[in-house]
Formats: sequence, C-alpha cells, structure tokens
Amino acid sequence: MKRLAIAGCKHTTKDLIEGLISEGFTIDLVITISKEKAAEQEVAGYLDICPYLQEMNIPFYIAEKYSLKSAEDEAAIRKAGVDILLCMGWQRLIPEWFLNYLSVGAFGMHGSNKPLPHGRGRSPLNWSLIQDKQLFFTHLFKYNPGVDDGDIVGMQLFDITVFDDAHTLHLKNLLSMLKLCKQVLPGLLKGIVELTPQQDFEPSFYPKRSKEDGQIFWEMSTKDIYNLVRAVAKPFPGAFTFLEDSIVIIWKGIPFDSHIRWDDKQSGEICHVFYDNSFIVKTGDTSFYVREFEIIGQEKQVTNSMRFHDNDKKQKVWTNLPQ
Repeated sequence: MKRLAIAGCKHTTKDLIEGLISEGFTIDLVITISKEKAAEQEVAGYLDICPYLQEMNIPFYIAEKYSLKSAEDEAAIRKAGVDILLCMGWQRLIPEWFLNYLSVGAFGMHGSNKPLPHGRGRSPLNWSLIQDKQLFFTHLFKYNPGVDDGDIVGMQLFDITVFDDAHTLHLKNLLSMLKLCKQVLPGLLKGIVELTPQQDFEPSFYPKRSKEDGQIFWEMSTKDIYNLVRAVAKPFPGAFTFLEDSIVIIWKGIPFDSHIRWDDKQSGEICHVFYDNSFIVKTGDTSFYVREFEIIGQEKQVTNSMRFHDNDKKQKVWTNLPQ
C-alpha cells in the first residue's frame, strides 16, 4: 500500500484530514507551516493544525519554507518516504523535486466557474462570487510544474446561490473534495491513476487578490457591493470602508430595496440606523443594508447622515478577467 501525505495550513486542511480519517484512510504525514511563517506569507485563514495532529498521533512536519525549496525541507520529506501528496489549503506550487520524487504523484484541488483550463490562477472562489457566477466546478488534478495545468482525476459540480458567501463556498468545496478523494484514493493507494486531459482550448487565469482589493467604493452598484462583501467574508479579511479616521469592516449585508429611495443622500451616506445598530447605506443605484460590521481601533457608533469615504483611494480596474 502506498503512503499518503497531506499539505495544508487552513481549517479546510483539518476538515479534509478529519473526513479522510472518518472514512478509514491512514495519513502517514502532514506538511504544514508555522504561525510566524503564515503571517510572513500573508496566508488568509491560517490555522495551526499541529495541536490537533499531536492529539490524533498523526506525524507532521513544519516546513522551513512555504515553497518547500530548502535543503532541510527536501531532506525531511524524503526521509518520510511518501508516495502520494494531497494538497488542501496550501497556496504554493509544489517544487519539481517533490513532484519527481513521488511514486504516484501530487494531487490538488482547483475550482472554477467553468471546467479547466478556464479560470486557472488565484482566488477562483472569490472571483466567482464577485462576477456573480451560478456554478462552480471542483477539480482534483495531478500536479505538473505549471499552474493548474495537470490532468484531471475527478470533478464535482455545485451551485453558487445568491445566499452563498466565501464561507459557504469553502464548505461546498470541502465536501466536493472529500467526495472526490473518497472516490479516487483507494485506486491511488494501489498505485492506480486514471487521468483525463484538460479540455483543449486557450487557458484563462485569475489574478491574485490582496487585502486592499476588498475596499468598498459606494458609487458601485448595490449588486456589485453585495458580491464583494460576500466574496471576502470570513475567513478572508472582509470588505472595508472608511468612516472619519476609522476603518470599518463590513462582514455581512444584503441589497435593501429599490423602491424605498434616498434621493437626497449621497453615495456612502448612512440613510438610517436601526435599533440593533444595523444600518442602510446609499449606493450608486439603490441602498445596501449592513447587518454585521466592525469598527477597527476605536469605539464609535454609526449615526444617521454619517458618510463613508474612500480615503482618496481609486478603484482598481481589473482587465482580461476570465468570463
């Protein structure tokens, strides 16, 4: 029987490990990174899974480099003698030495709102929400040295509804990954790999997003604001705006109404504050209801007629995004 390793450093990594254990699979090694390394590399949604791994008596290795390109990393991983690598919550390419070392291969998950090679690259879940897509394809594929260009091992489709946000899509993605692993791991552990090439058309790539890309510009349409808010909800840093000299993170909100109008208000102006401190903001076309928010650094209450501002920032224009 082949030996299985998992690489990851997020809640989804732990969830995958728990799911595989519940299905009776043995995990021979987990590769992860430290909290300090995650902060240095700006890993969103990092989770220190080492206490859990110790509790479950699962062998693990804390990598020197997130790229796994140090001599120490290579020596430690070779010593573990694994044949299969599953990546979940690991946002770096697997180095070529590791790919060549594995007798069966390294396998990762990549999703897009169309089958690969559409939507390779970074943050496909977030981009799919921002672009208001309705379907998502989770692919389990074999890693090559390139970006998301390996042959497909399996694929699972799921819906993106108007109620979804980054958190619920992560859950759907996780369940899709578990279903795919349950289907293909028995064969992989015997050294059997059935591969299907990606579709033969020009690939498209999503660019990397940063924390700063979560800024709300209130001149945007209500729909675009809603899609941004749900796309960068937890475990991501959140959509944000500025109120006087404070940063305000908008964690949850929904389009409010197109008939109850606030024509005397400016975009970004708070139209009404409710008894529970939730409030309505005027947008570029209608209004947006903020139901969960956080004011960073100061204790401050929002009040009627306060106005959010863009802090002299300009909205980024993204070009050549996959459609």
